[in-house]
Amino acid sequence: MDDRPLIELTCCPICGSNAIERTLDVVDHFSSGELFPLMDCRRCGFRFTNPFPSKETIGRYYDSPEYIAHSDTHRGLVNKLYHAARQVMVKRKVRLVTKATRGVVGGKGKQNGPTLTDDRANVTNESLRLLDMGCGTGYFLHAAKRRGFAVSGIEKEQKAREYAVDKFGLEAWDEKRFWNIEPASYHVVTLWHVLEHLEKLNESVVQIKEMLTDEGAAVIAVPNHLAYDARFYKERWAAYDVPRHLWHFTPATLERLLARHGLVVTGRHALPFDPFYISLLSEKYVKSTPLVRWVRAPLVGLVSLARSWYDIEQASSIVVIARKSSKSLGRTP
Repeated sequence: MDDRPLIELTCCPICGSNAIERTLDVVDHFSSGELFPLMDCRRCGFRFTNPFPSKETIGRYYDSPEYIAHSDTHRGLVNKLYHAARQVMVKRKVRLVTKATRGVVGGKGKQNGPTLTDDRANVTNESLRLLDMGCGTGYFLHAAKRRGFAVSGIEKEQKAREYAVDKFGLEAWDEKRFWNIEPASYHVVTLWHVLEHLEKLNESVVQIKEMLTDEGAAVIAVPNHLAYDARFYKERWAAYDVPRHLWHFTPATLERLLARHGLVVTGRHALPFDPFYISLLSEKYVKSTPLVRWVRAPLVGLVSLARSWYDIEQASSIVVIARKSSKSLGRTP
């Protein structure tokens, strides 16, 4: 790691405090085998990888056919389980987005309302524009498009982007387009495990807020290092995923970041399959035997999921619905 350009922060990117301390040393088990420190802010509690590779060098840490978010490989049992779970989770994500856009006024001036087709809070999504940040190979966007959203995506990895275009006929752009999107262009912006990858953290949140309509919503999912599986596996918790994950959130630090830029959290949800998948990967990093791995990982995942049922802030992955605050809209609360 030492011979490659690194970015080292001297203060917390959320609150600006320079009272930061080294908390954990985490190995990049997936790609390089290099060690990356995690820092905690003593003022606000935010955790982040520090130092981390620059934009010019971070690409090599993603450069693997096994990086599931950017590929469609089904090799190996873990990948097969991932893809099976993805089919279920894509439907859940579309339902979450549908609920988040209930009552939003569409581009044609039509207020969307519930339909009577079923009891899942469906809405008429015609004319609602959705942008998926880090759309990968496009499965979520494809499902949202079939539900009636007008969809587009941002994906920096060329092969994944081309797959989304070729397989599903989607509109997918490289990351440069993100910074040139006009204000109020989208009714909903989704980031499914993407925010933790973005080097320009604060600038990205500002841009996301600006591209939302006044009634629009950002739907953001991130790993939560307060979860039981995170505390069980510690530095071998797979969702630390250094150095690809630069920022490591809790519900409180995510909400603090969003509030700093005029977004207020109006809903919180969990992704129920994540603790099981993350625990399986973590067992691989622990180098447990196959028997131990396939017994312990489901148990850890189950405990983590059960805890999230009575306390959403302990979910392995948290999903928040965020909207522009009254103050940022110039309204009196």
